Order: sequence, then structure tokens, then C-alpha cells
Amino acid sequence: MAEQLSPGKTTEQVCTFLFKKPGRKGATGRRKRPICRRESGDSNSSSDEGSTVVRPEKKRATHNPMIQKTRGSGKQKAAYDDLSSEEEEGENEPESLGVVYKSTRSAKPVGPEDMGATAVYELDTEKERDAQAIFERSQKIQEELRGKEDDKIYRGINNYQKYMKPKDTSMGNASSGMVRKGPIRAPEHLRATVRWDYQPDICKDYKETGFCGFGDSCKFLHDRSDYKHGWQIERELDEGRYGVYEDENYEVGSDEEEIPFKCFICRQTFRNPVVTKCRHYFCESCALQHFRTTPRCYVCDQQTNGVFNPAKELIAKLEKHRAAEQGGASDFPEDPDEGPIPIT
Repeated sequence: MAEQLSPGKTTEQVCTFLFKKPGRKGATGRRKRPICRRESGDSNSSSDEGSTVVRPEKKRATHNPMIQKTRGSGKQKAAYDDLSSEEEEGENEPESLGVVYKSTRSAKPVGPEDMGATAVYELDTEKERDAQAIFERSQKIQEELRGKEDDKIYRGINNYQKYMKPKDTSMGNASSGMVRKGPIRAPEHLRATVRWDYQPDICKDYKETGFCGFGDSCKFLHDRSDYKHGWQIERELDEGRYGVYEDENYEVGSDEEEIPFKCFICRQTFRNPVVTKCRHYFCESCALQHFRTTPRCYVCDQQTNGVFNPAKELIAKLEKHRAAEQGGASDFPEDPDEGPIPIT
């Protein structure tokens, strides 16, 4: 391209042509760079044609509560740099360790002379502030105020003057903290850890069925024996039955021993036998006739409440006994003296 020179000027105008590059889509809001820059004077030369300095203008910061930044000040940054440089220098130097102590010049061990045998363990409330100390102070104040007029002085919620002396019981003014109702002071030199096992860890499935799906990996005890609870043992001790084994509990009785062959009232063979709650057998007619007189049992004098159930067990035993006597016959022969015996 040819350069045009004006006849009246001797200076030259230099124009720099730049090709526009395809811009990015997100750069539409940026500030455009100036294309041409003109400079006048003798200081312009051909060597300065390609050098261009562009200084970005700093935007004025506006306070936005939605933008949070964490940036330390210049003083903090400088102090951190100095500290890091000192640490780097200290790592190169060998570390030195000095220990100074003074001996007691005694052969006795460090600590109490009894080696802590009489140490006091105060995990609970201090002695001067616990319930027992408050109660003792209240008792002392009550002794001082007994027989005197009210001086209108407030001594605390636990120190009101009492005009009637309560009895020396756990609910009254028992001086000992072990028998008085309320918090008990724990012992100082003895600590006992007690666990009341109200729920023994026994496998319920194995105890009831003898089988457990977990097998040997079950964390509960596989035991099928029965244990008595504490209240059951205490009841047996009170009744005097603890440790006494009754032999009759392990004896197997025969069926013939419990069969009453005659009614207790009429002393005759049973007719429609019935049984009471106390396990006594009567004829149905005899039981109803006796019930009109008294509702109590004819044998043991217990209250029957008018409940008479059919004695099915007795009927079966009587039939079995009669069949054995007749050589396998299921019916009894008719007695000429007595009428037929209906059994229902």
C-alpha cells in the first residue's frame, strides 16, 4: 500500500493495521483495545512501532453482601512469610534438649506415706453440701431455736422453725443418713459396683424349642433349665419350704388310688357323678340337695359357688374298672337290689 504525504508537513504518520481475531462469546462485555496510537515529536522512531503498553483500569469495589472473601491483610502476610522463613532455617539446625531437676535427697517414695491406702474418693457431692450435711445443720438450728420466740430471721428453706418434734423414724428426724429417707451419703473408702440382672441373657428360642438358628455363633446362653426368681426364693424362705424336696412330687400314682367308688353323701354307687372345684366327687342329686342347705363342700367345707362339672375322668375310670371285673365287658350286670345306674 502506498503512503500519502501532505505537502505542508514533514512528519510522517504511522498507522498500525491489526487483523481482527474471532472473539469469544463471553468476551462481549470487555473493554476493546485501541487500534491506533498517534504520537508527535522527535522522540518517535521506527523501533517503537511494535511496543505498546496497556494498563488495565481497576474497577471500583462495591460492597456486596452476597460475596464473601477470606483474605488476610498485608501485615499478616508479611508476618507469615517471616515465620515460615525462620522455621526453614530452624529445621536445618540440630535440636537441643536440656533437662534440669533437683533431687529431694530422700529415699521415701513420692506420694503419701501410706501409699494411698487411706485416700478419700469424693466423686459425689462434697460433704459440706450434701443432703446429710444440710440435715445435720437443720437439726442443730432446731435445737437452738427450741423454746424461743420467732426472731423473724430467714435461715433458709430447710431451716424453718418446727414447733412439734417429729418421731425418730426414717420419715422423721433420724440423725443417721443410712436410715433416713432421702439421698444417702456414699462410703468414702469402699466402692462397690453392683449390677442387678433382671433380664438374664438366655436364648429364648433354644430354651423353648431346643433349636437356635444362629447355632454356636449365638451370643445368648443356650440353656433349657428353669431358674427361680429372687422373689420366689424369698417367699420359700419365709414359708420355710426352701431346700425341702417333697418325695411325693416325683412319685407316679396309679389310677386306682384316686378313684372314689362311693358317694360321700349317700354312701352309694355314683349316679351321674359331678366334681367340684376342690376335686371332690358326688352324685348329681346329692350335690344339688346339699347345695340347698349350704353352698360349701360337704367334705372340705370350701366355697363351691354352685359350680358342679361332669366328672368325665371318674366316669372313664369306673367303666375301665367294671370292664376289668367282667372280663372285658363294657356294661355292668344289673343288680337285683338296685335299679340301673345311668352314666352320662
